[in-house]
Amino acid sequence: MYQSFLTFIKKHDLLQPDDRLLLAVSGGIDSMVMANLFFKAGYQFDVAHVNYHLRAEDSDKDQQLVTQWCQDHGIQLHLKEVSAEEYDTSESIQMIARRIRYDFFESLMGEFDFVATAHNANDNAETLLLNLTKGTGIHGLEGIAVKRGHLIRPLIYSTREEILAYAKGEGITWREDKSNQKNDYQRNMIRNEVIPLLKKINSNLEHTMEATIQRMQGAAQILNEKVGLLSERIETQGEIASLDLNWFSDDPKSIVLLSNLIKEYGFNYADAQDLGAAILRGESGKVFLSQNHEINLDRNSLLISKREEAATNLIFQVDDVGVHRFDDITMSIEIEDGNNFPMGGRQDIGYFDREKVIFPLKVRNWHQGDVFRPLGMQGKKKVSDFMIDSKIPLTLKKQVLVLESAGEIVWVIGHRMDDRYKVTSSTSQMLRIELNHYA
Repeated sequence: MYQSFLTFIKKHDLLQPDDRLLLAVSGGIDSMVMANLFFKAGYQFDVAHVNYHLRAEDSDKDQQLVTQWCQDHGIQLHLKEVSAEEYDTSESIQMIARRIRYDFFESLMGEFDFVATAHNANDNAETLLLNLTKGTGIHGLEGIAVKRGHLIRPLIYSTREEILAYAKGEGITWREDKSNQKNDYQRNMIRNEVIPLLKKINSNLEHTMEATIQRMQGAAQILNEKVGLLSERIETQGEIASLDLNWFSDDPKSIVLLSNLIKEYGFNYADAQDLGAAILRGESGKVFLSQNHEINLDRNSLLISKREEAATNLIFQVDDVGVHRFDDITMSIEIEDGNNFPMGGRQDIGYFDREKVIFPLKVRNWHQGDVFRPLGMQGKKKVSDFMIDSKIPLTLKKQVLVLESAGEIVWVIGHRMDDRYKVTSSTSQMLRIELNHYA
């Protein structure tokens, strides 16, 4: 195993002779073997250990073992002891421990070039099976990276059986984490139940899955290259990115490419499937939302922009007639007699039946889910669908304001009033509302 260890480091160019190295050592068999191998190879390194204080005296015995090993071998130890307060969050214990561990390593990176963890081939197989079970895409099947940033995994090639044989042959002392035998966590269930069953089919499972992971890594690289070429076609104007859809077709490959193109904007594979279906049905104007972005299907293009949280907020409120000024907006509200309003009026002026409009009036940006009854129609319509039918471009959609009365939309300002508030022959008084923007 020692020669394989040296060969693996050289093959993957993990370290240079003068690199400053930090080993993450828990006291378990994997990390104790890793420490032995690096010491035997003559590398200069320090050790980092985290005592999570989750397993009573077992946690302290782990710390004692690592401390004693470092003293016996003249190695500098960096220790992190976790307090009870650090677990006081809504995260799972596993996620908290992982975050604490890597935050600790990160805090030491000013002194070191790389952190080595003792992940092995079995860990890689478990990760592959776990991600496959959860339904991740091709990138979730790439396994644990040999090297990512300042993290290196120099034992990722070796199985647990090989590590155990080496530890016994070298007389290495280690500590067993009894919690690994429990199936309370998904990874433990994969390790203790699933893999033993699969090894009845293929006794060489870990090495076979390592070969599969290498194939997945190659396929992922091909996908990344293709996505990169498509990304070069994205054009940005102001805050809106646009991508033509001339490459999109009715096949699974297009959905995979689309999914990888839009994931950086917070969309997942299911979103890509829905978007792809809308593209094929020609649903121009349909909007898709992630947490921070929106995609507007605009004929043969995708228009991608950041979501504006302010779009759901009140801009201003008026309690009575008169002239009201708010930043760069002026709203004038007057009461006029009868229903003799001018024909062919301006879009920024609306006329409404005074008795039907209830103050206070609110002006705000439109948002998804808004509905009103467009003038001349009997039923309600989504404001978003109205703007699609009206062919209002995306750049102007973001600027559309609505006027509210008692929680109902009275006017999509500058575009269409609500039929329920229109002036009729029985209207005795009408409101004349004019709204102007001043840049």
